[in-house]
Amino acid sequence: MAFPVIGVIAPEIAISHLQQAGSRLGIEVLASSEKLSADELISFGEKCQLICVEPSMISLGAIKVAEQNGIQIYPTSKVLEAIATIEFSAKSAEQFVIIAARSAHAQHAIWPISLQSKELLISPAPGVGEEQGVTIAVSVLNLLAELSLVGGVELIVDANDYQKLQAINWLMPRSAFATEINCITNYFEQYLRAVLDLPLGNTNFSDNHVITGSIKTDPNSDDYRPYLHLMARNPKLKFDQRLKLVGLAGENLEEILTEIIHAQQYYSGEIED
Repeated sequence: MAFPVIGVIAPEIAISHLQQAGSRLGIEVLASSEKLSADELISFGEKCQLICVEPSMISLGAIKVAEQNGIQIYPTSKVLEAIATIEFSAKSAEQFVIIAARSAHAQHAIWPISLQSKELLISPAPGVGEEQGVTIAVSVLNLLAELSLVGGVELIVDANDYQKLQAINWLMPRSAFATEINCITNYFEQYLRAVLDLPLGNTNFSDNHVITGSIKTDPNSDDYRPYLHLMARNPKLKFDQRLKLVGLAGENLEEILTEIIHAQQYYSGEIED
């Protein structure tokens, strides 16, 4: 059986992540960062076994036309139509972030729930007990099943009321960086496994906790110089300049938080040591 060719229509950042995951699996990812018309989408799809799209880049009408012409697309038009009927709440100061995946044969996987603020993402979310975590996870997996969703998704909900959905991310989940740092299977590999209907990977953490934080360039410096201090101070720090994030996994939550906040402050020039 030959390795499949998957089409991806998404921003360059998402393409980069999926191509990296695809390369490890031996899967070719044919990519475009352009918004395509229905005819262009059909032409693109004829070169692939299936297409993964960032819905904001392709109109629902174009997806429907392509599907009618035999092109397999994820998320499907039916999923997008169902989501369009959901009422979204206003963004809150703190949010729970849940990422999950589901395959065509209804195998599902979910990562630990994260707590997100403007500058930080902490996983697992502090203060979320086992019972509450299970309740939220079951609710999310039931939603994916009701939608017959195939692929992966990031759901942003109100931290005070998880039933208040605030946003859905497909190929650009902010919390995916945490899965790359600290999970046996990261989001992008899992997404490819799901759409290809391969057995899904383990989503357990390697370390107990992981925190990622936004970084801002020091106006009096650049993005490279801070590495000299920060990597020497803590060689375990991970950076992603594509997303402007720093991350760290470990066993002690307070120590990780201290290191991430220090990295943010030093990187921006707020502190000098």
